[in-house]
Amino acid sequence: MKKSFFKAALFLSLTAAFSSTAISCSDNEDDTDDTTSSVDPNNFQGKIAAGTTVTLDPSKVYTITGKVLVENGANLIIPAGTRITVAEGANYLIVDRGGKLFVNGTASSPVVFEGTTHKQGHWGGIVLLGNAPSNRSAAGTSTSELGDLTYGGTDNNDNSGVIKYVVIKDSGFKYNPEKEFNGLSLFGVGSGTTISYVFVTDGADDGIECFGGSPNVDHIVVTGVGDDGFDWTEGYKGTASFLYVARKKQYQTNTEPGNRGIEADTQDTNANTTFGNGASNPTINNATFLGNTGGAESQGLKVRAGSNGKFDNIVLANYSTGLDFETDRTLTWFQSGSYVKNLKFVNVATKSKAKNTAGTAVDISTIFTENTAAVGAGSGTALPDWAKGWTGMSSFDTTDAMN
Repeated sequence: MKKSFFKAALFLSLTAAFSSTAISCSDNEDDTDDTTSSVDPNNFQGKIAAGTTVTLDPSKVYTITGKVLVENGANLIIPAGTRITVAEGANYLIVDRGGKLFVNGTASSPVVFEGTTHKQGHWGGIVLLGNAPSNRSAAGTSTSELGDLTYGGTDNNDNSGVIKYVVIKDSGFKYNPEKEFNGLSLFGVGSGTTISYVFVTDGADDGIECFGGSPNVDHIVVTGVGDDGFDWTEGYKGTASFLYVARKKQYQTNTEPGNRGIEADTQDTNANTTFGNGASNPTINNATFLGNTGGAESQGLKVRAGSNGKFDNIVLANYSTGLDFETDRTLTWFQSGSYVKNLKFVNVATKSKAKNTAGTAVDISTIFTENTAAVGAGSGTALPDWAKGWTGMSSFDTTDAMN
């Protein structure tokens, strides 16, 4: 039932007293007119209204029980040390274009999101929508598969807030055969957004996926996810530095044992699009990818569908295939310059393979350079020092990734 009169009166009184703690909550997503002045830690769901800021209390444990939407013009602040559990199902946190999320974790007190029970795919994930271009339309916009909201635009410098020192466990809920959450989904997110020190673990789909935009990410750890570690499409043009991505041996015999270290596309429907940012073309520096041979997609770097890119100081270990490239536009880019440098292969059966759009095999052994001294994310195949402590891990290496 809608309570318009009550809502209007309460909104005016809250605005006069303190406009920084309003959230709209409802058990029914179609009934969003009830406004309360605080968040119920045991039933965190609903809309954080435009023009308001909600700051969580780090001394409390919050349980997300539905969709939490940060509207355009609203802010959600999550202080260091806050723990957020999430009930099983399509329950997630999403930030609309123009909204801002501030996850203010620290090395000693990270923010933690985790399922109410620990298993892959228990809950959704974190979703940011920005105003940076997607290449799915001439306007640079599209509709998100997660949340069904518009994202994208023309502002590559758009700012969706700060995500720093956060742990995301048990994400990747699949709510139909075609749609599955990631740990962190970035739809048209701009370079003004800060994304640093993010740990995604034991999720059911990708660790982080970029749908267009130009977000720069650094110091990223992904372990034990069911699909790819770092994924991009729709003209993504950002920089990703210091990535440590690994399968876990405990999932090696699962139906979804984990797939590629990186899966790179330009767009699924038109690999040659010139919309938005055109072809995906990010820069990937200082990265380690640990695989195992489980499943059909044991590939360190899968680059296809017209994606370009630049790679430097990369360690690839324990994959069936190191580099696997496809399509004419992708091959033309990588054959035109020195864009894959300082690779170190450890226990990789096939270093590289490729095929053009027609499906003909192409030799790409000359497009990359090797460097046995490459350290990747910092310590070769071992967990780098910057990833220790705040992730809850003190060590990780090839033996933890495969039997």
